[in-house]
Amino acid sequence: MYQMEEQYCWEENRQLLTFFQHGINGVKVFGHSMNNRAVLPLEKHIHKGCMELVLLVQGNQSYTVDGKTYPLSGGDLFLTFPEEEHSTGSEPQNISEIYWLQLDFSTDAPFLGLSDAAGKQLKSRLLNISQRVFWCEKSLRGWLADSFWAIASQDECKKEYGRSLLVTFLYGMIQQALSVHLTLSEEIAAAVSYIRQNIREPISLETLAECAGLSLSRFKARFKTEIGMSPREYINQVKIKEAKQLLKQGCSVTDTALELGFNSSNYFAVVFKKMTLFSPTEYREQLK
Repeated sequence: MYQMEEQYCWEENRQLLTFFQHGINGVKVFGHSMNNRAVLPLEKHIHKGCMELVLLVQGNQSYTVDGKTYPLSGGDLFLTFPEEEHSTGSEPQNISEIYWLQLDFSTDAPFLGLSDAAGKQLKSRLLNISQRVFWCEKSLRGWLADSFWAIASQDECKKEYGRSLLVTFLYGMIQQALSVHLTLSEEIAAAVSYIRQNIREPISLETLAECAGLSLSRFKARFKTEIGMSPREYINQVKIKEAKQLLKQGCSVTDTALELGFNSSNYFAVVFKKMTLFSPTEYREQLK
């Protein structure tokens, strides 16, 4: 099995801290990335002795563990346990923003700066979480994000603040995992259902807001909070999934674009490539 080893990185769309930067016992890596276009799939790998947490802030993503695929949307947290082989499957990683964290359970040093007893108790509770995917409420997402940026600073006081926020996040996450899994509200679920049932028809945001029984501004804000992306971004993602099916059935690129309501085949090609890494023509060639 492939053991993934990640290195320090600080670029515009990707930042990764290793122990040599953050200095927190029990944290192997802590990272953040924002993909504004699809990127290559994450190949199968393991993290020896480490539990990995991936928080999807916005977008959609899928992870595969032991042959089972777990679809995620904005606000979802995904867990893999030590030595579990996982990947993003064969599909490219979608447009998204994520924070990820690898907790090293193999070290004997004080876990996250806690006392020996508290550290062992926290490790045990983390390893006993029964859900692999669960929704993270907004406050938890904020704690993890604030923790990362504080730890990344050069200020020792801020770094200690970030460490304490990380501990708070983990205890809050444990409590969230014990609660009932939260689903979409009835209003946003109604809009999502309408989109899926009418994906080949022109869909206006005004129609979706009416379907949800909300004002347009309230609808757009609620949709992004619950789904993790804007309504238009979500519509385009569903359209591209439908486009793949039409292309597999032998439809031409032009007919597919028209069938799904794109203004032109050129615009359709731009959106398709942004989300899949391939142009529609290249995708059809791969199918052959």
